[in-house]
Amino acid sequence: MIVVINGRDLHARPGDSLLDLARRTGIDIPTLCHHEGLEEWGGCRLCLVEVARPGGHGAARVVPACLFPARDGLRVDTDTPRIHRLRAGVLDLLLARCPQSDTIQELALQYGVRRTSFVERKNPDKCILCNVCVRACTAVGANAIGTAGRGVLGEIALPFHDDPAACVGCGACALSCPTGAIDMVDTGFKRRIWQRDFERVRCSACGRPTLTQAHAAHLATRSGLPAESFQVCDRCHREQAGARFLDLLGK
Repeated sequence: MIVVINGRDLHARPGDSLLDLARRTGIDIPTLCHHEGLEEWGGCRLCLVEVARPGGHGAARVVPACLFPARDGLRVDTDTPRIHRLRAGVLDLLLARCPQSDTIQELALQYGVRRTSFVERKNPDKCILCNVCVRACTAVGANAIGTAGRGVLGEIALPFHDDPAACVGCGACALSCPTGAIDMVDTGFKRRIWQRDFERVRCSACGRPTLTQAHAAHLATRSGLPAESFQVCDRCHREQAGARFLDLLGK
């Protein structure tokens, strides 16, 4: 299956999106709401590209590269004047919403947007409503956060803006956020996120703090494994796995 991107004949794999193919072959397409391991959403509209049907019949149409499947014979352009203009428009809006975000400022400059042409939001934060954090929370199985409000009043929030009872303090939301909009602070054996403090598990091998107790209990419930299975940090897990592998080789 051959797809032509920016004049290059590229071999696509079954199930590839245009974004998958482009990134695998070193072609840069900007994204904000895309995250490896999460279901595509197509909300940020930064990955828009022009696509023409095989044979060149009909005008090229604009599609989100993250959602559009790679098909044999497609001709794709990732940075035409029209695409550049559309991305600049998206970033103009995002600058009005999040003027303090370094990520948005840097992207906007790449497209010639030095300041927004819209009225900046009052009391802005760094949240661009890309929904990555919500999808990460859902993938973890906590379902502790969601979207609330509409338009300029839209935000990521806890249900009814109440205590995050379902939050396990895993940090998936903060770690996946492309703009650093979610504060997570680890201090020794405590973690603070969403205005709530969590106790962290002491690694049974090295004694360093690892995941939160609530996260360990959540994983034990979902997996059916004993809670002790989640009392070793990632570093020690890797070291133990390596030692077991070497033991097998020695035998």
